[in-house]
Amino acid sequence: MKALVMGGGMAGLATAINLLDLGIEVELIEADEMFGGRASSWLDEDGDMIDNALHVFFPYYVNLVNFFKKMGIYENIAWKAPEFYYMQKDGQEAVMRFANLPAPLHAAAAYVSLLRAYKELPKWKLIAAAMGMGASISIYSREQLDELDEMTFGMWAMRFAPKGAFKPMEPGINGLTFTPSSMISAKVMINWFKKVSASAETSRVGFANGGLGEIWVDNCLDYIRSRGGTCELNKAVTSINLADGKVKGVTVDGSQERTADLYVSTMSPYSLRDVLPDESFKLDYFQDLWHFQYAPSLSLQVWFDRKLTDVDVTFFSTDCIFNTYADLSNVLPHIFKGGSMFEMVLSPADHIQGLPDEVIFDKAISQIRELFPEARDAEVRKWKVVRKRQGVYRAYPGMEKHRPFQRSPYDNLYLAGDFTKTHVSSGGMEAAIWTSNHCAELIAADKLGKTISLNVEFVPERGLMPLIKPVMRYGPAAAALLLAAGIARRTLRRDK
Repeated sequence: MKALVMGGGMAGLATAINLLDLGIEVELIEADEMFGGRASSWLDEDGDMIDNALHVFFPYYVNLVNFFKKMGIYENIAWKAPEFYYMQKDGQEAVMRFANLPAPLHAAAAYVSLLRAYKELPKWKLIAAAMGMGASISIYSREQLDELDEMTFGMWAMRFAPKGAFKPMEPGINGLTFTPSSMISAKVMINWFKKVSASAETSRVGFANGGLGEIWVDNCLDYIRSRGGTCELNKAVTSINLADGKVKGVTVDGSQERTADLYVSTMSPYSLRDVLPDESFKLDYFQDLWHFQYAPSLSLQVWFDRKLTDVDVTFFSTDCIFNTYADLSNVLPHIFKGGSMFEMVLSPADHIQGLPDEVIFDKAISQIRELFPEARDAEVRKWKVVRKRQGVYRAYPGMEKHRPFQRSPYDNLYLAGDFTKTHVSSGGMEAAIWTSNHCAELIAADKLGKTISLNVEFVPERGLMPLIKPVMRYGPAAAALLLAAGIARRTLRRDK
């Protein structure tokens, strides 16, 4: 049995490996000049590593972690301390540092540490936001969380706190989803908050200890080829051809026909809907592809001639064209030597994506110098704006119901990719691996008569959380009763 996997990003590579492990012959084709998609890196003309974006890992990416362990590359994740730095004007730092305490005390301690030094909002607003975030982490079941997909995070936030109170969360929202909080699904963000704040352990951030192109992509390609699979670049699918309710073949580069027994698309929804025949869109399954809209993002790498900071974890900043960034000379000192090398996520990029690279750099460097006093006298040795292989789909409210299942209506066509249906996240690396695993599980059941289980569930540490929900539910009523009882006693004493 032969499978043609269309798309060589993270989902395509993982799918090809999973199918090979099932004993299926695999042919992998990719339209781009390199494999890896958004999870890729390369060397520039000077031999410096260029990332297509700043990628970070979290311990709750349990399926990605398992896949990395299977491939022998888990040790290439450099895990950092569970803390996030907020850089404010003139070098003022505020740190959200997660203590090694039972949940949710670890998160409360982290927020207190932020509260002490965060200057961009009044403390009463920060406290109101903390109470709302505490409620979101503790009270929502999965079913209740699903209901939140019908509103934006901004709408949800207004239920719990005054306008602007969740400002410290905005850089994380922008960096993860490339979408402002006023547009992103509340479910998407609260799901992320719940997982990141599940324990001090899940709050840690990991960085690839080298370029993803080297430690992830090359390793996968070696695995595929060593097991008889083929991998080809610059092979764009230009049409998917049907006959009798099945895919009979695909056209590559407008003229070359490729056939297989099974076809797996790991292409983006935008590419897939452009190559399907018109008859496919009579089906609701494929009509849903037109609900997907692009959330643009760029990234910027800047090399300085001196150190601007010694922090080796993630930075957040607000009111800048960048939001999430890191000094990779501290994260990976064996790769980025000498002065600081900042890598920044520029998102939401709707308003800057059309600007020339030089204008984008000028805006960013001006804001960096406002935040980091050392940058004011530093010389920029080099900079790169990266536009290729950026962006994700925009997780507007209501998008969850339009994400397609991995099993399509066509008997021999399956889908994988982080935009397809999964409960783990709205997109990203963990979603890519989960959907690739599930695609293989379905193919094993449908075509081989086998039952396999590749995906696992993230199970957070319980800590003190079992006590929190009753307190949140009944605490206010109990406090009101105690207050009323106290008032009644004082009234009786006075009457006597």
